[in-house]
Amino acid sequence: MRTIYRRDTGAVRPQERAAAWRDWIHESVIEMDLVPIAPEGFCSSIELCELARIAPHQVVGSPQRVTRTRTEIARGDKDVYYLISQPSKPWVIRHGRADHLVQPGQPVLVDSRLPYEFIFGQGLDDLSVELPPDWIERWLPDPGRWLGVPLDVHTPWGRTLRALKEALVPQNLVRPSVPDTLIEDQLGVLLSLATEAIQPAMLSRSSVFKHCTDALRARLAEPGLVACDIARDSKTSVRSLHRAFAAEGRTFAGTLMQLRVEEAARLLSQRRFDRLSIAEIARRCGFADGSHFSRVFKQVRGVSPKTFRASSAI
Repeated sequence: MRTIYRRDTGAVRPQERAAAWRDWIHESVIEMDLVPIAPEGFCSSIELCELARIAPHQVVGSPQRVTRTRTEIARGDKDVYYLISQPSKPWVIRHGRADHLVQPGQPVLVDSRLPYEFIFGQGLDDLSVELPPDWIERWLPDPGRWLGVPLDVHTPWGRTLRALKEALVPQNLVRPSVPDTLIEDQLGVLLSLATEAIQPAMLSRSSVFKHCTDALRARLAEPGLVACDIARDSKTSVRSLHRAFAAEGRTFAGTLMQLRVEEAARLLSQRRFDRLSIAEIARRCGFADGSHFSRVFKQVRGVSPKTFRASSAI
């Protein structure tokens, strides 16, 4: 019978939970840093079940920001990939060549040998599978092209991959008597098929997506910005724009809001902009209404703009 490794901050004093959680993640997963988005009431737990080659784990917890920098990479000696998804909550990943808002259920491949940042603004609902490099390269000969890219779960193979991955929670792996290699091969085959199904259109759509997001960054301060404005700047059709965003697991409106919030967070976190009111920062980032800005910021970042500014100044 397989065994489950468990850790839960519920048994730790509230003021010590974040530090204990960081230590447990180092011990059970990999060296990385994490910062609670809302320190009050912070809690998290992990369950991990190792198979012969892969190690699925399930993590639930409070909103938090997770980073792995070159410092942590140099300090550790563990080189692995992770296939990560959140069944019910969106999250943000910055890894490889781009950043993405990942929708519920979308798996994303991560290479621990490269820096990354995850923002779980609505809380942790994480299902990850740790994968050795030689294992992933058996099923994906060029894994680098998939790093940080949310996989499409609306294709037949994508839906099947999602279903299998969400079944690989530690509690489901304790009793099945099927060999580890059979479970591992099922995951590898479906990962290969799911990526193969979306390869033909990826290059052209990723190029359109890049041009459009570059144009969005340049014009995000303009209130009333719509898809046809950006399509015109990017020399593409509105239909192609929406298809390119959908291929990345995103929407035009959601990406625009995310970029505006990122710019607002940058201004709120720098002391040289302390003279600017939150309402002025909202205006500079394209939000015509301050209350709408506060709602969107809290949805993405997990805290209000005022709380974010106060915590960043510490």
